[in-house]
Amino acid sequence: MSSKEEEYRQLFLTEALENFEELNRLFVELEKDHSSKKAIANIFRIVHTLKGNAMGMGYDKIADLAHTMEDVFGAIKNGEIPLDKELVDSLFRANDKLGGLINAVTSGDRVSYLGIKTKLAVYLKNAREDSEDGDQEDRDDSVGADSVDTSQETVEEETGTIKFADVVQIPVKRMDDLLNMVGELVIERDRLISLFGAEGKSTLEFERIKRISSNLHYGIMNVRMVQMGFLFNKFHRVLRDAASSENKSVELVLKGTEVEIDRNILKIISDSMVHLVRNAVGHGIESSEERRNSGKDLTAKVTLDAKLEKDSVVIIISDDGKGINTVKIKEKIVRQKMVTQEVADRLSENEIIRYIFEPGFSSADKVTDISGRGVGMDVVKKSVESIGGQVLVETEVGIGTSIHLVLPSSLALKGALLFEVGSQDYAIPLTYIDSVAYVTKDEIHQVGDGLMFDYQEKSLPVVFLDGLIKTHNLESIDQEEIGLNYLKEIDEAKELNVIVTTHSGRLLGLVVDKLQRQKEIIEKKLPRPLDNSRLLSGTTILGSGNVCPVLDVASIMDILFQSTTKKAES
Repeated sequence: MSSKEEEYRQLFLTEALENFEELNRLFVELEKDHSSKKAIANIFRIVHTLKGNAMGMGYDKIADLAHTMEDVFGAIKNGEIPLDKELVDSLFRANDKLGGLINAVTSGDRVSYLGIKTKLAVYLKNAREDSEDGDQEDRDDSVGADSVDTSQETVEEETGTIKFADVVQIPVKRMDDLLNMVGELVIERDRLISLFGAEGKSTLEFERIKRISSNLHYGIMNVRMVQMGFLFNKFHRVLRDAASSENKSVELVLKGTEVEIDRNILKIISDSMVHLVRNAVGHGIESSEERRNSGKDLTAKVTLDAKLEKDSVVIIISDDGKGINTVKIKEKIVRQKMVTQEVADRLSENEIIRYIFEPGFSSADKVTDISGRGVGMDVVKKSVESIGGQVLVETEVGIGTSIHLVLPSSLALKGALLFEVGSQDYAIPLTYIDSVAYVTKDEIHQVGDGLMFDYQEKSLPVVFLDGLIKTHNLESIDQEEIGLNYLKEIDEAKELNVIVTTHSGRLLGLVVDKLQRQKEIIEKKLPRPLDNSRLLSGTTILGSGNVCPVLDVASIMDILFQSTTKKAES
C-alpha cells in the first residue's frame, strides 16, 4: 500500500469512527423518543455519507450494511414504516455490526453482518406490504417465518474495548494559528541573526535553531497540503449538471490528481473552478450537430489537470470545443463601448482575449442557465489574483481552449526578490518575475510618451518604479513622469537594474535602484487604511525588523494597461 493510499485509509477510518460514535448517540436519543425527526434525519444523513465514502474506498461490506440502514431510515422518514422497540433494537445491533466492520479494516477480523442486514431488509419489505394492505397484525409472524437462520454465523461479540484511529483531526483555524506563530518565530530568528551579524558576532550558534525552526515551519505547512484529487473529484456532478442543462454530451478527464497544494488555496479558488468548468460546457463545447459537422467525437471532453512548476501549482481547465473567436470578441467590446474601433484594431489577439475578464463582458449570444449574464470571468481573475496567482488563456479556433490558473503552492511562505527604491526595501514574489536585466541608457528607447527596451527579440514597456510609487492619481498617469523624466537624469554609462515582471501573458520592465537578494517571506495583509493601496498586496518583516512592502504586479500591470488604453482613445 502506498503512503497516499494509507493516508486515505486513515482519513476514512477517522471519519467513519466519528460517524459510528455519533450514530450510537443518536440511536440512544431515538430510543428515548421514537418521533424525533431530527435524530431520524441525522442518522439518515450519516449512513448515506458513510455508504458513499465506503464505496469510494472499496469497503463493500460497510457500504452494503450502511445502504440497508439508509433504506430503513428513508422509509421511516417518509412514514412508510413505524418505529417500535423491536426495530430500534435491531438497528442498535446493526450499528454494532457497522462498528465491527469499520474496526475490521485495521484488525482484519472477520465480522458477519448478513443476518442483521437480511432481518432489516425483510422487516422493511413486510412492513411496506402490511402498510399497503392495511393489515398490520401478521407482521410479527411474517418476520419470524421469513427471517434468515443465523445460527451458523460467526458472531463477533463486543469486548467493551474502545477503538481509536491513528489520525487526529485538527480544526483548520487552529492549524492556521499555529502556522502564524511559527511564522513569527522565523521572523524573530532572522532578526536575531541579523542583529548578531551587524555587531560582528558569530552566528554559527544559530544554525541548529535555524534548521529546527525551518523544519517545524515546513512540517506544519505540509499538514495543510492536500491533493488536487480532493477538489477534482467533486466536478463529476458539476459537469454532469452543466452538460444536462445545455443538452450536450461531455466527459470529464482528470489528470495530476496527486499534485499537492495548500488547502486554503483550494478553498479560495473552488468557486472559480466551478465557473470555469460550467463556462467550458456553455461557451466552449459545441452542440452535437456542430461537432458532427466538424468531424469531432460527439462526446466532448473537459479536462482538469494539475502540474508543479517552480514554486507554483498550475491548474489547467481545458476543452476540445470551438475555441475563442477573437474577431467576435473585438466586435463586442467595440459595440459595448469598452474601446473605440481604432484602439481595437491595434490590439493583439492576446490583448483582445483579456477582455473576457472585464466586468459585464459575455461572448454568449443568448442567456442560458449557465452563460450569457456577463458575470463570472472577472470574479475568477480577482479571486486568483487575490492570492498572488494569475490566469493565462491558450486557445485555437476549432481545437479548443485551455485556462491556466498559476497559483502559489502555499499561502504561508513564498519566494521573493528583495530590492531598493530610494531608501525603502520592497519585494516582488518570484511567481511574477521572468528575469532580471541590466541595461544602459542608450538601450532604452522613447516610443510616444513611454519607454521601451529590447528583450529577447521583443520590445517591452519599461517604467521607473520610483515615479510610479510617487504618482498621486493612478487613474491618470503621466507616462513622462514615470519614464522619460527619469531617463533624462541618468548618466550615459550607468547600468540600470530592470526587473522583468510577467502577468497573464504580458511583460513589463520595472527600473529599481538596487537589487538585493532572493528570500522566502511570510506575507501579511496590509493594515488599514493602507489596504486600499492598488500598488501593494501586503507586507513582510525582514531580519532587520524593518517592514518591507510587497508589490502587487497584477494590479500595476492593469493600471498601466488601462492608462495606455485611455490615452490612445483620447
